Amino acid sequence: MIAASAALSTLLVACRSSAIPNQVLTKPAAVSTPTPVARAAGPWIYHASAQRQQFFLDQRATITIRLDGATRTDTVSTHAEVSFTAAQVTNGVSGTVNVFLVQSGGGAAATPPGVAVPFPVRGEYSARGPQLDFTTPHESTPCASTTLSVAQSLRDLWFRPPDTLRVGTAWQDSASYVVCRDGIPLRATAHRSFQITGTTERDGRPLLTVARTSRTAIDGGGAQFGETVGVAGTASGQLVYDLEPSTGEVVSAMGNATLDLTVRSRLRTQVVRQVADIRVGRS
Repeated sequence: MIAASAALSTLLVACRSSAIPNQVLTKPAAVSTPTPVARAAGPWIYHASAQRQQFFLDQRATITIRLDGATRTDTVSTHAEVSFTAAQVTNGVSGTVNVFLVQSGGGAAATPPGVAVPFPVRGEYSARGPQLDFTTPHESTPCASTTLSVAQSLRDLWFRPPDTLRVGTAWQDSASYVVCRDGIPLRATAHRSFQITGTTERDGRPLLTVARTSRTAIDGGGAQFGETVGVAGTASGQLVYDLEPSTGEVVSAMGNATLDLTVRSRLRTQVVRQVADIRVGRS
């Protein structure tokens, strides 16, 4: 069976962990409390920023595993730091994953084996509706590219809104991609829905509040330890972004996600639930 504490991660990133220690978690700078801005209703014209942007993305998850009548709980935390530029000509983003740390089982946070940071990452929108398609160096197959799995785990940093934004504007995107756990390829089919629900003011500038929900179906299978293994599951999540309307830049985001997986072989059934808190900020 897939060992969930080693094969699963926050939103399908392979890792195990407990709470991120102080030296891992980047604490954002203090900001003034957002207040409603009644006068700011739009419209705003969206222009993706051409400036280099830097973000951190922290995910903390509790994993509950049921197998052979026993239940145990594990924790996993990841911390990523990413810098990128919107590539207008190629209709995507180009950047670098500068830090990717995982902590599990009370051990020290470390970059997982097979991941050498920093490493470049690129993503392109093939059309208006889809999410980014990622590529990384030395990519051959998903099960041979650990860095590609890392890039897939950072999808919450990017979305492509309509050209005109106002309170009430809604849009959707989708993606289908493969991630690999313990040598078993898993197909993830993700759908996200966004809506601008209001405006706030921070440090004297108006920000748009963007609520995002997501739903992902997961399935796959392969051989492990001589046994045929099948995997099926779903994931759902909610995030609330603060968005700079004049540049389209994400300022921050907070939310949560839940992942449910069932792993079956001829002899055993393993059920996993993973509940994660997600935080995005500028670094």
